[in-house]
Amino acid sequence: GAATTSGHRDLYVQRSLLFVSLPGLSMEMSGNPDHNSDEHEAFIGQEGIDAFEGTVLDDLDGEGPTDGADSIAGNEEDEGELGHASHPDHDDSLQLFEGHADAVLAVAWSPGQPDLVATGGQDDKAYIWRVGQTAAEETAGSMATTELAGHTDSVVAVTFNTAGSLLASASLDSTVRVWRVSDGTCLQTLEGPGDGVEWLAWHPKGDVILAGSEDFTMWMWLAQSGHCMQVFSGHNGPVTAGAFTPDGKSVVSVGGENDCSLRMWNPKTGECTVHIHGHHFHEEGINCLGMHVDGSVVVTGAQDGSVRVSNIHNSRVMPPLLGHEDSVEGAGFSRHLPLAATAGIDGKLIIWDTGTFSERGVCQHEQPITRMAWASHAPLVASGSLDGVVRLWDLRTSGCVKQLYGHNSAVQDLAISPDGSMVLTGADDATARVFSLV
Repeated sequence: GAATTSGHRDLYVQRSLLFVSLPGLSMEMSGNPDHNSDEHEAFIGQEGIDAFEGTVLDDLDGEGPTDGADSIAGNEEDEGELGHASHPDHDDSLQLFEGHADAVLAVAWSPGQPDLVATGGQDDKAYIWRVGQTAAEETAGSMATTELAGHTDSVVAVTFNTAGSLLASASLDSTVRVWRVSDGTCLQTLEGPGDGVEWLAWHPKGDVILAGSEDFTMWMWLAQSGHCMQVFSGHNGPVTAGAFTPDGKSVVSVGGENDCSLRMWNPKTGECTVHIHGHHFHEEGINCLGMHVDGSVVVTGAQDGSVRVSNIHNSRVMPPLLGHEDSVEGAGFSRHLPLAATAGIDGKLIIWDTGTFSERGVCQHEQPITRMAWASHAPLVASGSLDGVVRLWDLRTSGCVKQLYGHNSAVQDLAISPDGSMVLTGADDATARVFSLV
């Protein structure tokens, strides 16, 4: 799978008049909301709970990611705007990438280089490319597009490591590939799973990759060497979602059809330390999980529309959050306010108060929601829908800040830029697009 750098300008439709240099997209948040004290109520982030002792493997030495000092936020004066809602044929995108020959299933934004992105598609390929007017000028319009070839089935997940120096791609061909971002070289092909790999996650403090497979297993590799560090076995169905805890000391995963459980694992030993399942939990396969920033609480959503919030340190499960009528496709917690949100096939993006675990607001879509993404800079969530529209929601008001048009078929994935100024999307129309959120 040698990478090739393409200078084909026909991969892009550039709207250069709309480009703004990336540094100029930053703006201060007006009305910085105070954190609600309920965010630290007894269930979330209990003071008396000890973190798991010890560090993850010796190989994971190194500094953790730095917290972003710059708080970038959307302009609240624009909250009432609905983009070109009355002109659905209008294309709001700043940049259009047409390198893929089939649906774009996965997108990612580099945490280390603010104008670098990656996409993966049903054409079995991944690409790395740059965004913005500066990139267009520096690369004579090629956007430094690098094709990453080698997978033999759909690329369903792409993600950069914390430093932004490596990209991992997961495929239904049952492998994970590790690419050097600077030149697109394939450094490792990680093998082991007996079926398609569904998702990827990097360790927060080291170049270690976690991946879940349809074959009921989860794998952990050292990215640079390709060494398999751990295999996690115990789920009775596909491992549909998972993550390292924020401190990197534990792994959390959920199971799909015929499993319906949440598990926490010791990454050193592979031992399952917490197993939440049964009648008080989900009764159908779990699709998604979101972890609170303190690492103690997980929200999960399932195929039957059920939503559960669980404390993974004491295995306590809160009463069900009722509101969805069909499969829940995304779930997570706000980093800024005591709020959670879930999105589903029923077209509802429901905002929950984590102090009372009650419904706070509903963001209704006309068609099913396929994906949601959280802004790191403000309490905002972007949603992608079957209708191809990307919407930005303010969790404080449940209001739609923007509606962004351009795709003519279902949005499959989306990612908000680290500074919160743009969103990258991939869709069934075989395109990836970049939209402004400011």
